Amino acid sequence: MMNTGIQLACATWAMVVLSSVLVVARLYTRIYVVKFVGAEDYMYAWTGLFLLFFAIFIQVAVHYGLGQNFWELSIASSSDAIFWTYVANSFAITGNAMAKLSMGLFLLRVVQVRWHKTALWVAVILTVTTSIALTIMLWNQTTPVKASWDPLRTPGVWHFKIQAMSVGLGVWSSICDFFFAVFPWLFIFSLNMPQRDKFMLATGMSLGVM
Repeated sequence: MMNTGIQLACATWAMVVLSSVLVVARLYTRIYVVKFVGAEDYMYAWTGLFLLFFAIFIQVAVHYGLGQNFWELSIASSSDAIFWTYVANSFAITGNAMAKLSMGLFLLRVVQVRWHKTALWVAVILTVTTSIALTIMLWNQTTPVKASWDPLRTPGVWHFKIQAMSVGLGVWSSICDFFFAVFPWLFIFSLNMPQRDKFMLATGMSLGVM
């Protein structure tokens, strides 16, 4: 039976392949078709790069035993697996914020209504702020820092645990995905373009709900 670490690595690399295709397609369209590359496009590309880094470090963590029975690993291997999971999660958390920022910046280019802009800025700022805070907290849970991923060999003091905030950020991220999926339908039909194009654009922008 395949261990869960290998399953996680395979799923992550599959997402990297899909993400890479979408990033290349978007940049090609923006550079050669639209002939305009905005800040949101650069942010989108960085998001894809951060997903790649996440996959690389998850693979390293799997090499050291991520996904295997903890009690079957040596202390050194379990410590290394946790450490590289921390590194991977740092890219995952910040990459998630960058993805939301990319979408927010894109929508801010096209919306005109003041409360639409305000709602977008609130969603983006909250996501970026909480993501940065969680990443900082991830690496500062204990004194000394190493005690959080090597507690058996490095005694330390736990100042806090981030599980609750991690769950909260996950819930908020899901809410933002639904928000960004539904939001285009509020303004897309006021744009000056054929009705069929409006529907296709709104539908495409709503795929984030998946």
